[in-house]
Amino acid sequence: MTEPHKLTIAQASAELASGRLTSQALVEVLLRRIDTLDPRLKSWVTVDAEGALETALALDREMDESGPRSPLHGIPLGMKDIYYTAGLKTTACSKILADFVPDYDAASVARLREAGAIILGKTVTTEFASGDPPPTLNPWRPAHTPGGSSSGSAVAVAARLCPGAMGSQTGGSILRPAAYNGIVGFKPTFGRISVFGVLPLAWSLDTIGPMVNSVEDAAIMLQHLAGYDPRDSGCADVPIADYISGLNQLERPPRIGLIGGFFKERAEPEVWDHTEGVAQKLSASGAVVEMVMPPPSFATAHTVQWVVNNAETAAYHEENFRTRAADYSEILRQRIEVGILTPAVSYIQAQRLRRVFRREMEELARGWDLLLTPTTPTPAPRDLSTTGDPVFQSPWTSCGLPTITIPSGISPSTGLPLGTQLAAPPFEEARLLAGAKWCEGVLDLRLFPPVD
Repeated sequence: MTEPHKLTIAQASAELASGRLTSQALVEVLLRRIDTLDPRLKSWVTVDAEGALETALALDREMDESGPRSPLHGIPLGMKDIYYTAGLKTTACSKILADFVPDYDAASVARLREAGAIILGKTVTTEFASGDPPPTLNPWRPAHTPGGSSSGSAVAVAARLCPGAMGSQTGGSILRPAAYNGIVGFKPTFGRISVFGVLPLAWSLDTIGPMVNSVEDAAIMLQHLAGYDPRDSGCADVPIADYISGLNQLERPPRIGLIGGFFKERAEPEVWDHTEGVAQKLSASGAVVEMVMPPPSFATAHTVQWVVNNAETAAYHEENFRTRAADYSEILRQRIEVGILTPAVSYIQAQRLRRVFRREMEELARGWDLLLTPTTPTPAPRDLSTTGDPVFQSPWTSCGLPTITIPSGISPSTGLPLGTQLAAPPFEEARLLAGAKWCEGVLDLRLFPPVD
């Protein structure tokens, strides 16, 4: 058997169901790795060792008596520290909530627990999932940013401190850190997963999703996270597919639109060369790949996203900001101040332009099985004062399309991971995941950072 910490969720699930591995043993291995590596990586805020071991023992007994509840039975997961976890601190890595202990679980946490997952602890986020740099270090190169805001989740999964973790994305906070750390990051359609019990940054943009080490793992996680929740006003009441079995039901290689224009112009030459190389590999394996251009509304998409983000962030924090402005970190404080000064007309116009952009992007996506771009314009920057440029990820958040990043190579100049980003029409996660798994199989790449 592969070393337990190197198992994907799907692999660990099979080992647990067969009896070759127990959840207790898996948790113990991961806790030892956290003790050894995390003082340097700083990916965890809170590790619930006692609670995780107690839950693992109970789930092992249940496995022996009645078998697994789901593929997540006995699987330890990390939760970004903006998810409510009953009885466990949820601090958003901020002085504002330093001692906050919720008395209920976020909807997503509750669904994962019901599926038999174990909450191993809470992972580092930039403050309130905004832009201030985290203490977390990139396991590939500690002088380079790990990305954010889902910094801890990305690093914990990349360093094999847990097989999966939850992140959130308001700009590029799942996709970018996943690419920087060489893992799979999945942002579903806005409204596919309930955000009830997740601390907001910007209500009309916030999307949550898993960070894992394979596309199959993303499908397993989504299967148990997706679904309507009336407590979340943005949650969509749309059918849920069988994402797991759908992974292997492609009738033909996908038709892929490689988006040029902005992405080609803004990417570093080595990143665009890499992306074209990925497209060529996919084409050689049977995919139809053609260059397409982004719609006219793409020109203002990034600016519009920031107007909405800042205004909605300010609205959420307004009350605390009046009395505790000094307790906010610098970048978040600046964004709140900008949001407070944003005229209502500017916010409304930005939302109007977003609707145009969403419509045009949906139309583009419906012409292809997948749209393809580089995930980031550069490898992870050598700059710990930033979480990186979200300009390649935030358009997908603004228009709400489901998007996934898969590891696709290593930068020749830096030795850091590179990611390829794939998108599909709204609520076509089954199509996206099946296509991404096909691409993952062609690229045949699993990355392990040099941390052991």
